[in-house]
Amino acid sequence: MHEVRVPKLGETMTETQLIEWVAKEGEKVEVRQVLVVLQTEKTSYELETEHAGILHIIAPVDVTIPVGHLIALLAETQKEYEEIKSRVEGSSGV
Repeated sequence: MHEVRVPKLGETMTETQLIEWVAKEGEKVEVRQVLVVLQTEKTSYELETEHAGILHIIAPVDVTIPVGHLIALLAETQKEYEEIKSRVEGSSGV
């Protein structure tokens, strides 16, 4: 499993707004595929994945997120993806 976190794109950047998930929940993504569009004070940024895997989205669109915050997980297998989903759904009371 790999974590996807908000990168620090500039020295003064402390947060960003998540504008759009380009990749969809449960989608198998490849290295360097655009996952999400982030908006800072100065620009929008397409965040690419550094790892291949199956996407589990944690952060919703239209929210402000601090730098370093976990926004998604990439499972290496379908089984791992299902385990992640069940753990997250179980912890949220869903």
